[in-house]
Amino acid sequence: MGLVDVKWDDIKADVLVTQNDHIVNKKCYRDSTIEELISLYKNKCAVCERDRGIELQVDHFRPQKARTYTKNPQYNNPGYYWLTYEWSNLIPLCSKCNQEKSNKFPLAVSGNRISSHLNTQSLNPFSPYDINWLKSVEIPLILNPETETNISKHFIFDKNGKMRGRTNFGNETILVFKLNRRDLRRKRIGIRNIIVDEIILSFDRFLEHRNNSRLKGSLETIFNRIVQGTYVDHELSLFYTFIFKYFDYFIGTKLITVLRAKTLDYFIEYKEENKLK
Repeated sequence: MGLVDVKWDDIKADVLVTQNDHIVNKKCYRDSTIEELISLYKNKCAVCERDRGIELQVDHFRPQKARTYTKNPQYNNPGYYWLTYEWSNLIPLCSKCNQEKSNKFPLAVSGNRISSHLNTQSLNPFSPYDINWLKSVEIPLILNPETETNISKHFIFDKNGKMRGRTNFGNETILVFKLNRRDLRRKRIGIRNIIVDEIILSFDRFLEHRNNSRLKGSLETIFNRIVQGTYVDHELSLFYTFIFKYFDYFIGTKLITVLRAKTLDYFIEYKEENKLK
């Protein structure tokens, strides 16, 4: 892991001295760090979940650079210089998510911000390198994939691929990263349409062969791909999770009445046979 190599100890020490004037040495991120992050996040952007491979960039969840804009001051921060080279503060983002986020870092209460690696606020305890401690004190409004154990509770999707927040944290994350941008909605709609088209094709073929076992097998193949899509290593796994959980809403409503009823019967049977909820 590049960042723990002793050859970077000098720059880690320098950042605590120069603080917000520190000039970041990006070589350490290219020294296997980005490869490690890409591997940990299954080749996906940590936020939008698009499969982006070598396009992925190292992002500081808590920005290294300060933001002091007069427009949208809720995003301003003095910079978290001491976390510049901390592994726990790094996530892989696609270029679009990285560009949209930039150095925005809104908090639920602006006065809770930690602005130094020194305990200038006389807090007890004080653990400025601990991401869980920072989360509990600052209460960031954007979600950190490193600390969220149930990301789905913050979001929901509509059948047209639009992501909506269930919580203030979900709403702000969507806003900051622009998670309803055109490329993402197009991808989600494409996934839904492919599933619908494959189901219709399965029934069209059934009209030719009239073999219930073949129809069931064809539909089970489609259902299996949906389940596989929910796995964490799959692109857009969160969207696939909602398709599986709310199958009738996303898929059934796109089918004519007769096909909808039959497909739902097979889907329920499939879940029961495979003990899926």
